[in-house]
Amino acid sequence: MAKFLWKGNERYPWLTRMGQWVEATIVRLFWWFTALLPAEKASAFGAWLFGLYGPRSAKQRHVIANLRMACPDADAATIQVYARGVWRNLGSMIAEYPKLGAMMGRGGESRYEIVYANKDPVFLAADKAYIFVAAHLGNLNFSADAICKSGFPVDIVYSPLANPVLDRCILDFLSVIDCTFITKQNALRPMLKALKQGRSVGIHVDVRVDGGDLFPLLGEDATTTTAPAFLSVKTGVEIVPVRTERLPGARFRVTMFPALEPAPDGSSSEEAIRFLTVQLNRVIGNLIREHPDQWMCTKRRWPRARMQEKGAYDD
Repeated sequence: MAKFLWKGNERYPWLTRMGQWVEATIVRLFWWFTALLPAEKASAFGAWLFGLYGPRSAKQRHVIANLRMACPDADAATIQVYARGVWRNLGSMIAEYPKLGAMMGRGGESRYEIVYANKDPVFLAADKAYIFVAAHLGNLNFSADAICKSGFPVDIVYSPLANPVLDRCILDFLSVIDCTFITKQNALRPMLKALKQGRSVGIHVDVRVDGGDLFPLLGEDATTTTAPAFLSVKTGVEIVPVRTERLPGARFRVTMFPALEPAPDGSSSEEAIRFLTVQLNRVIGNLIREHPDQWMCTKRRWPRARMQEKGAYDD
């Protein structure tokens, strides 16, 4: 979430803390209201609110630019429709936090289905660990729950919010998911440890990695995390893509795809990492292109110079 009412202030840290508490209070009131509603209405309210104000925010220029890069053949009107869908999806996801337990079937009917496009008997039996990768699509929290429900003990890489007060609230909501969360910063060592202990790990791989290596994504080179490929080469654990789709009526479909193809025999570690990361970006890019209106990427994804050269930004 953005810093709506505060920015870091080293000279007056108390102003920062006050702003964080005010911001958290406003969001808590929003959650208090959505908690009173049925899941479908809560989701619809969040979609309406964010669909109204999101396009007016400073983040809109990044959303539009990313969509122009991801969907170069789409006309301006279609891009605007996709962008509004992005904000509506984000608003729904935030509004759904107080409802997660109920929506995941705790004490009632689950509002999502799991589709196993991965037909490997070993995978279906959940007999070993995997590296699960996904994009920020739909309501990403359901992919974590689906992995757990499929029988995999899993550690999920989690990016803490800048506002620690709100971050604690989010973690409280996420406690309904039977997994462990790993802080994104310096996550490589804990993920390696989890895999060596026979636990799976999950990571979202569709965000910019400043200073990272360039790999093709939707036809253009983008800095991309090589962590999943590195872990796979280091441990021999397969990489499995996962997608969460938002369906009408605050329902979802989580699809688990076949594992990525291993690198050719005789490949060096560097070659294997590149082979897997190129393949990963190809799969993730296709998933994004299938549902661009659900892709919650509100920060610049590709190198700035290339995006400006392609005309993704108007300025």
